[in-house]
Amino acid sequence: MDVVLNLRTLVSTMAICASNSRQAVHTNGREMRVLRWTFRRDTDSVVCELGLNNDDSAYELRVDPPWNPTGATTELFNDAMSAFQRHAAIERLLVDEGWLLEGFESERVTRSA
Repeated sequence: MDVVLNLRTLVSTMAICASNSRQAVHTNGREMRVLRWTFRRDTDSVVCELGLNNDDSAYELRVDPPWNPTGATTELFNDAMSAFQRHAAIERLLVDEGWLLEGFESERVTRSA
């Protein structure tokens, strides 16, 4: 059984965790699932988002730390496992530096055409 959320296909609510929706991506390609983790330390927050890129060819991991004056950074991955492993490494670094996981969201977002 594949325990990694496949953002390209329908998955059960157990795999999505915090979502009420059973649909990860509409077949028309107009909506996609985005996973979002928010970490907090004092008054600062770091948001990590994982989703598919615009043409569904790669997974994007976006990190928006408060110490980066240029804004969010985006890393591309060919498979979900690599993207989740990178997210886990970032999460370990943040937790080791005193950040706490404040929240996790799984939501469908509409893509711009």
